[in-house]
Amino acid sequence: MSAAQLKAYLDATGILACNTDANLRCLEDIGCSWADAVELIEKKELFLSKVYRKRTVYLSPRAYHLLKQCRYQRPMPEPAERLYGLLQGVPGGLETGELRELAQMDQRTLLTAMDFLLEELYITAVGNGHWLNPNWSTYRYGTAEAWEDASASQPEEAHPKETLMEFLSWSMPEEEIRRLVR
Repeated sequence: MSAAQLKAYLDATGILACNTDANLRCLEDIGCSWADAVELIEKKELFLSKVYRKRTVYLSPRAYHLLKQCRYQRPMPEPAERLYGLLQGVPGGLETGELRELAQMDQRTLLTAMDFLLEELYITAVGNGHWLNPNWSTYRYGTAEAWEDASASQPEEAHPKETLMEFLSWSMPEEEIRRLVR
C-alpha cells in the first residue's frame, strides 16, 4: 500500500493501530508501512495519539476533530505542562531526546509526561526524526494546536459524539468507541 491508500483507509474508518490489536486493525493488517504513516504525519494528514487503550493509534483529521469536540481533556500535571511549554512555538517539533535535555527530566518522568500528553490529545507527532532502520524512525513532537494550524480545517459538528460513534463503527466495536469518548 502507499501513503495515499493509507489516507483513504483512515478517511473511511477514522482510526488505525500502529501495532497488532484484537479490536482494531493495524498498519500491517492493511498492507501499509511505517514510511506510509510517516509521510502522512509530515503532511499533517494523520494525528498520532495514545487515546485508545494507551496504545499508539493514528487518527484521521476528521476523527481527531470529532474526538476533541466531545472528550474532556484532563489538566496537565507539572512535568507534562513543562514539556508542553517547551513544544509551544516550535512548529517543526522536537525529538524525545531534545525534550529530555531541555526539560532536564529523567527518562521515566519524561515518558510518563509524554504518554499523558499523547493520551489527552495535547501533543502529536508533527514530523519524522531520525531513521533508525528502514522500518522505524523517531518522531518530532509538537502541540495539537500547531498540528491543527498546519492541517486542513474541519467544521464544528452539531452532535460530535453521535457522529464519531457512527464514523468509528466501521473500524471498532461499540464498547471500545464508548471508552474512547468517555
